[in-house]
Amino acid sequence: MIKRVAILTGGGDVPGLNMCLKSLVYRVIDLGFEPIGIRKGWEGFINYNPHDPTTYSEHFIELTKNMVRPIDRTPGSFLHSSRSDPRQIPADKVPEFLREKQVTSQDLTGHIEDVIHRLGYQALIVIGDDDTLHYAAYLSQKNIPIIAIPKTIHNNIHGTDYTLGFSTGLARGVAFIHDLRALAGSREQVVVVETFAAKSGYSTLIMGFLSGADRVLIPEVAFDPDQLASLVQQDKRETPANYSVVLVCDGAQLAPNKSVQYAPWLHRSRHNSGVTPRRPAPARLTDPEGVGRSLDDSLGVSGEYSGFSSGIVVTHLLSHISGEEVLHQPLTYLLRTGSPDGQDLLGAANFAMTAARLLYEGSYGRMAAFVQEKMWTHVDINLALEGVKTVDVEAWYDVEKYKPNLSIIWAVNEK
Repeated sequence: MIKRVAILTGGGDVPGLNMCLKSLVYRVIDLGFEPIGIRKGWEGFINYNPHDPTTYSEHFIELTKNMVRPIDRTPGSFLHSSRSDPRQIPADKVPEFLREKQVTSQDLTGHIEDVIHRLGYQALIVIGDDDTLHYAAYLSQKNIPIIAIPKTIHNNIHGTDYTLGFSTGLARGVAFIHDLRALAGSREQVVVVETFAAKSGYSTLIMGFLSGADRVLIPEVAFDPDQLASLVQQDKRETPANYSVVLVCDGAQLAPNKSVQYAPWLHRSRHNSGVTPRRPAPARLTDPEGVGRSLDDSLGVSGEYSGFSSGIVVTHLLSHISGEEVLHQPLTYLLRTGSPDGQDLLGAANFAMTAARLLYEGSYGRMAAFVQEKMWTHVDINLALEGVKTVDVEAWYDVEKYKPNLSIIWAVNEK
């Protein structure tokens, strides 16, 4: 009897993802399973119509060793990926054969369960970020056999001290900041370097620490732009080359009283900025307490500044307060590209072997993990439901100086 196992990748790409997929396919085949790839994450399940066989090949692919043999040489996801929560699919994204009338969104979990049962998968292996694994844990609670592999450059998933892609993303971020430092120094200017929108400033804080950024803004601590501008000017005076580097996690928040003070100016300056919004509408984020709100609400900025990132707002404010030109450079998707470093290659292979062993043993509802003192192991997937790991502000951050305050780092606690 053929033992079929589905493999899905969801969320943002990370270095090492294809290495993990290749290692997983090789291993499960050696263990006697037939791996089936799901295209575009949860959307592959959502858009497959069991009553229309012609839709199968568009959303599923039978994986072989020869097919995946070269994929570890390229970034991205061989299976492609997407960001979606099947419990809340907007009406215009619901396939016609599932669409209900007069609703704004639909929960398509029942459809996904039906497809998994119809196609006879012995298990579903999910390689994903916190949102993807959150839904995987939800399916596990509904008795779908799930095995998870954590991957995100933010390294903020509960239950594991390391996630695939974190090491390379960190190293690339530090290298880019050093390059931009040279540019800022030659121009004697302030440079605002921006990282991805995130619910946690953990990876940004460590990146700032390792790169020697002068100031680091994170979502966990609201900032005062006047205080920041004063500190930045102090940094310039104390640096022989007369420059400063400010690292901003997209999601950093203005202090409430400063939001009121500066929102009118930001609205007026929008007309003369010449800056195009990176997105047409406010991005929805979930703050550390799990409350959904727009990024612009977090910044206290709305209307004409709708859709702008934290980095752009910080750049405009610093320029306005100091009267100097301020450089702005988002790293964003550059952190997700490139060849994985040794740590992420090792992590990809070990996560894959751990997941394959769980599959062979029939141990479901588990997540492959790297845990201090246990090394490569596995944990209850329900840990993913605890949200994301955020910065321990009291232990790791100087709230007055907007600087890292770290001693021993990377998920290691002093006893």
